[in-house]
Amino acid sequence: MSGAKEIGGYFEFERFSGRSYHEGAIALNCGRACLSYLIELRDIETIWLPDFLCNSVVDLCNWVGAMVRTYRIGDDLLPVRDFAVGAGEWLYLVDYYGQITSEAVDEARDASGGRLIVDESQGFFREPWEHADTLYTCRKWFGVADGAYLYTKDGARLSRTLPIDESFARMNFVLGRYERSAGEFFAESKENNARFSRMPAMAMSPITSNILRAIDYSDVMRRRTENYAYVHDRLKDLNLLRLNPPQGAFMYPFQTERCEEARNRLAREGVFVPVLWPNVLDERSCDTAAFRFAHTVLPLPIDQRYSIEHMKRIVRAIEP
Repeated sequence: MSGAKEIGGYFEFERFSGRSYHEGAIALNCGRACLSYLIELRDIETIWLPDFLCNSVVDLCNWVGAMVRTYRIGDDLLPVRDFAVGAGEWLYLVDYYGQITSEAVDEARDASGGRLIVDESQGFFREPWEHADTLYTCRKWFGVADGAYLYTKDGARLSRTLPIDESFARMNFVLGRYERSAGEFFAESKENNARFSRMPAMAMSPITSNILRAIDYSDVMRRRTENYAYVHDRLKDLNLLRLNPPQGAFMYPFQTERCEEARNRLAREGVFVPVLWPNVLDERSCDTAAFRFAHTVLPLPIDQRYSIEHMKRIVRAIEP
């Protein structure tokens, strides 16, 4: 009876019967695992990464033995076309803040000979791109400790069976923030992020999969879209970025030359804004677009946890 389901005893976490948003995707343990999966599946030896990117992606490529080449992004958040993707090389394209267009993806696909990976970590509600491998992450969008989705352009999957991840030991900071302040669990949150730097590709944990089946995605998309629209209406004339408001946005990217002043004013109002990504400030020259974006763009929170009243607090802290 060792393999039979136990009957009786204390209750476990409740099981939900809804559907995840990316029901047909390959469900994995984290965004980096999606890339690791693709490197193995596609036998990728060389990959072009943008200079505006978290260093954990570079570390992952180095760890699995894929050679990294770097291209610059321009002020339009798209690749500066001063490089050529060689035969057998792959191009990694990031959809920053959900701003990428289908024309830009088509150009990247043509430039890479169809060897294209689109990172939708900041575009969870966007459809997977046709004729490109597309990856999504969950931790930046919902109250889970891990989780990611991958669509391959041709439906290909690894022939081997992946081990199944487990999340129960990583849930403390998620549950803790529900009942206490974020500051009490900030260190644990950072530790959780660091865990994935060299974690192999695994199937999504049952706990994460279960939680993701309980979310009202229509409501999440509506709240994010409404909050983004309100902030954009109030701040667009002050924002150095020209934006196309997406549906179900990630964050509101507000670019200002007075970023430190604005960040401090927001902090005094209890609004904490991350730097995406701090490693870029150390690794890139100050005359690059990547450095300017890392230094001057404030990613303002507009997600489903907040109402228009919260957005008014954010706007008041920024408006002159």
